[in-house]
Amino acid sequence: MRDSTFSKQLALILGYFGISANFGGSVVSLITGLTKVSKAENFIISAGVCFFCTFILIGIFYYLCFKKKRYAKFNAVAITFSGFVSFTAMYIATGNFICGFPYYMMIIPIYYGFSVPINKLSHALPVSNLIYYNLLFVLTFKAPYFPGRAIMPNLSLLQTSAAFTATYIFLFYVCYLVSKQFIQQNEKLEESEKRYKELSSRDDLTGLYNRRSLDNRAEQGFSCAIIYDIDFFKNINDTYGHQIGDEALIMLSNIVLKYCSNEFELYRYGGEEFVILSRLPDNVTLELFKHVMNDVRMHFIVKGNPVTISAGIASFCKDYNRTLKIADENLYLAKTDGRNKIYMNGEEVY
Repeated sequence: MRDSTFSKQLALILGYFGISANFGGSVVSLITGLTKVSKAENFIISAGVCFFCTFILIGIFYYLCFKKKRYAKFNAVAITFSGFVSFTAMYIATGNFICGFPYYMMIIPIYYGFSVPINKLSHALPVSNLIYYNLLFVLTFKAPYFPGRAIMPNLSLLQTSAAFTATYIFLFYVCYLVSKQFIQQNEKLEESEKRYKELSSRDDLTGLYNRRSLDNRAEQGFSCAIIYDIDFFKNINDTYGHQIGDEALIMLSNIVLKYCSNEFELYRYGGEEFVILSRLPDNVTLELFKHVMNDVRMHFIVKGNPVTISAGIASFCKDYNRTLKIADENLYLAKTDGRNKIYMNGEEVY
């Protein structure tokens, strides 16, 4: 079915219009018929009953569908019921052409145009409804005892059917094309927003998730956090330039990424600092990061010189910021104790 947001908006319009129009129609018709203001009070009372029954049915179905958020289903059932049942009953009860009811039938192709799904069955319901209405016209002109038969003397079946069909098709396709264009533009907009969110959550240099993404995901069931950075990174920038420094950051990211998974997520925190959020038990996380440290010691080489990292690990507590603060304090201890080490709970663990 079409876009859920669009379906919800359409369902709101259909529901409010259907409930208010049918309630208003039932009140006016019943008052007019019962007070005998019109000579056609029987037809008008019948129309009022049809309006009232439709009002009740739409109200109940509207409540049930919105309670379960079945917006597209409400649209399909409401339009189909109105087109094949409700409008037919009103057409007969109001005296057909005398009351100009075919004009009200033009609401149906407008509804269909805005609500049918974009697939091979898009035209099945509106076409079948059009054929059905033309059969009603045939009965109106040809059946001698058709209920409420009242034909204007200057009308012919061919003229009536041709004019109605042309108008019906025109309204349907105009609304269908407008709706289709709206849906396509909405899909493009959502895709652009999705790409923008993805780009805004990524670090431009390394392609890792950035601090914004870290803040959004930090409390999603992680067990511990690791903060690590490059030892003597300022010396690399000062000696070889920032381009080599950037290449070092990318190289380190690629080394650590080999160990990452949904249970072991890597983020660039800022500058030369990185954060890993782990869902693994603390001891498993520590053992895994030891492998990371060994890999870095062997393969993290800048301009022929081996480069190391220092890290601090902290178990997650209720306050995410407090967890990172503890991990950062452990990182500071690793730095002041000679670097190239892992600290956890205030002690060197590797």
